[in-house]
Amino acid sequence: MARLESTATAQFYPTPPSVVERVAALVRHAQPSHRRAVRLLDPCCGAGDALRQFADAVGEAETYGIEIEQHRAADARRALDHVIAGSAFAVRVAADAFSCLWLNPPYDQDEGGRRLEHSFLIAIGRTLTAGGVLVYIVPQARLAQSARYLSAHFDDLRCYRFQDPEHEAFGQCALLGRKRKVQAVAPDMRATIERWATGEIPILPESGTVGPLFDLPPLPSGLITFASQFVEPEEAAVEARQRGLWANPALVERLWPAEERAVRPLMPLRRGHLAVMVAAGFLNNIVLDDGARRVLVKGRVSKASRNVESADPDVEVEREFLRTSVVMLDLESGVFEEIDQGGDLAEAPC
Repeated sequence: MARLESTATAQFYPTPPSVVERVAALVRHAQPSHRRAVRLLDPCCGAGDALRQFADAVGEAETYGIEIEQHRAADARRALDHVIAGSAFAVRVAADAFSCLWLNPPYDQDEGGRRLEHSFLIAIGRTLTAGGVLVYIVPQARLAQSARYLSAHFDDLRCYRFQDPEHEAFGQCALLGRKRKVQAVAPDMRATIERWATGEIPILPESGTVGPLFDLPPLPSGLITFASQFVEPEEAAVEARQRGLWANPALVERLWPAEERAVRPLMPLRRGHLAVMVAAGFLNNIVLDDGARRVLVKGRVSKASRNVESADPDVEVEREFLRTSVVMLDLESGVFEEIDQGGDLAEAPC
């Protein structure tokens, strides 16, 4: 029955709000600053509800989530600061970049028969900084498989089973610990975790009955690597707007000046100058109005050629010229009028 429900929900079991509240009570209030940030990561964030509740309870913190199901990922984007829609095994995430890893992984196995709970733990555990807090929520029996890894990478481990009736569904527990600076073999701790997997463990204490046991270490603030390994068009567009070429102030100033400045020529323009400007496109699609007539103006330049005298009677020589023409549309009558450059004297060689 559990496997059928697992498949139907895409291995997603949201953490009950009452459990989130009790776990958050074990973590001391975060202490970020303008140069230091507290970052929380949930690699199976669902709609983002659990991490959002946890973040609100522990204080000001940046929230990061990964969710493979598209609809839940869309909901998570409204709840969390940063969300990747995709698999947690197909992302680029900075190592040692998070103060807390909230890990409630799928309760299932992959195609190779390996338990996903353990796979998520060892794959995502590297993102947690030394001294960072792990919140590992799994069925109690699954602790045994991860006992060696947990004992080697974490200190101050505490394990509590869910309170009733939440415990009845999957026999879940919440294991909390602090990541070590240096990995070390701890046979005694491994044996303890293995006993937790099969024996009696205390119930997750109610809020306020136990003081905070863990601190969330602040980290240098600023952008970190947090992206899918695959290009998502919507995310790429956001990235381009934030850090792409169009965000370069020098380029934006050249392409879209903050204000249009009127330019006055040193001498009055002659009719020939105006014709060249129109033909070059500077005055394209403008409306001219002298009070008696309104016309829409568009100009163009085309190449023409004519024969010229050759010193060799057996050789034919042609010379190309640029010819200017201006088309006007009378906006009242709808009649087109073309003014074409003519005469050899007005022609300019290419």
